[in-house]
Amino acid sequence: MEFPTEIIGDKGYIHITSDLDTEVAGEALRSAFNEIYEQGKRTIILDLSGAQIINSYGIGKVLSCYQRLKADHGVLMVKPLDGFVKETFELLMLDKLLPVEK
Repeated sequence: MEFPTEIIGDKGYIHITSDLDTEVAGEALRSAFNEIYEQGKRTIILDLSGAQIINSYGIGKVLSCYQRLKADHGVLMVKPLDGFVKETFELLMLDKLLPVEK
């Protein structure tokens, strides 16, 4: 499994195309993140529109990406969220931690 990435200007985008609820999906996120990070991008946007479910494993990988960027004065953002993923982010107050790209 791989998540597509793209670079637009000074931002890197990771397009999550499936649920973030397994080790395989978590590793795909980590791999996509590393691909962008190693290109020197320090603003990375997660497009979670392809995910209907995110569990503690997926949240852990998202937070790992956040911590790595924060340590390097970067920022992890999300595209506008909806459904269960939005509810999960709000419940865990991740919507306060990760800014939304408009």
